[in-house]
Amino acid sequence: MTAREFFKSTAFKCIAVLLAIVLICGIVLTFCNALLEVPDEERTARAVAKVFPGETVTYEENDVKEKYADTDNYTVEQAFTMTGTHEGQYLLNIVGKGGYKSGTVTCWILVDALSGTPAAPGSFTGISKVVITGNEKQSFMSKVSGDAVQAVIDKQDDDGFVSYSGSGIKTGATFSLGAVTNAMNGAKAYTESVYCGLANPYEDWIAGAMIDRTTTYSVENGAVTYNIVTLANPPATPFTIEIVVGADKKIASFEIVVDGSTGQKYTDMIYGSFVGKDASFFAGVIGENGEIKDNDNYVANGITTGATRSNYLCLCAALFATANYDTAVADGGNA
Repeated sequence: MTAREFFKSTAFKCIAVLLAIVLICGIVLTFCNALLEVPDEERTARAVAKVFPGETVTYEENDVKEKYADTDNYTVEQAFTMTGTHEGQYLLNIVGKGGYKSGTVTCWILVDALSGTPAAPGSFTGISKVVITGNEKQSFMSKVSGDAVQAVIDKQDDDGFVSYSGSGIKTGATFSLGAVTNAMNGAKAYTESVYCGLANPYEDWIAGAMIDRTTTYSVENGAVTYNIVTLANPPATPFTIEIVVGADKKIASFEIVVDGSTGQKYTDMIYGSFVGKDASFFAGVIGENGEIKDNDNYVANGITTGATRSNYLCLCAALFATANYDTAVADGGNA
C-alpha cells in the first residue's frame, strides 16, 4: 500500500477520529479540572466544618513546628489556633500511625490548653473532640465507633492519667483504634511542646522518643535511679519502670511498677534478665536510638514474651537508662 492509499484508507480515518476524540477529551478534562479544583482554603474549611457541624467558627492557621510534628507514632499535618467562641482551643490535623498492617488513621482533634512559654508554662487540659476523616489499609475502620473514641477521651478524667489508650475498649479493630490513640497522644504532645511551653526534656536524649516528660531520676554514690514513664505503644499502654544503673553503666535492678501490657503480666518474666546488661546490648536489639520497633532480633536475644509492643517499651526504657548514664550524672538528677 502506498502512502497516498493509506491516507485515503478507512484505517487512517479511524485513527484520525480516535486521535481527535482523545485530544478533545484531554482539553475538556483539563478545563474541568481547573474549573472544579478545590482551593486548599476551601478544603480546610470543609474539614473544619466536620468538627463543628452547623457552627460558624474562626481560626488562624499556624506553621507546623517540624521538630515536634513527625514521630514514629504520628505526624501533625496542620495546626490551627481557634479564635472567637472557641478561644483557648487548638485544632490539629494528625495522621496516627501503627494501625493494622502498619497503616494509618487521619483525625481532626480539638484540644483544650492553657498557652504558655518555657519560662511560664501553660498546661494541656484535655481533648474535646476527635473526628476521623480517613485511613490507609484499615479493613475494619467501621468498627471504631464514635462511642469507642469517646471512651478513650473519657479516660483523661482518670486519676494518674498519662496518655490515651484503647485498653479495655472492645471494638474488633484493636490496631485501628491504636492508630487513633497515637494521633490523640500526638495532639497532647504537640500541644504541650508548641503551645504550652512544655517541651519534653528528653527529646534529645538517646532513645528519648518513647519516654514521657514526667520521668525523673536521681544520682547517689555513682548510681542513677530512674523512675521512667513510657509513652503508649498501642495496644500496650504506658509502663512505669524503676531502673537503677550502676557506676559500671550496667543495669543493677529493673522493676516494673506499672505494667502496660494488655495480656499476661511481665513483672516477674524475662525483664529480670536485663540486670547486668549495658547500652550496647539493648542497642543491639532495638537500634542505637530505639529505631527498631518490630524485629525478629527480639527473639534472637531471648526477649520472647509474645508481646512485641510491650517488649519494645521495656527495651526503650532500658536503653534510655543505660545510654544516658553520663548525662544523668552530669545533671545531678531531677527527681
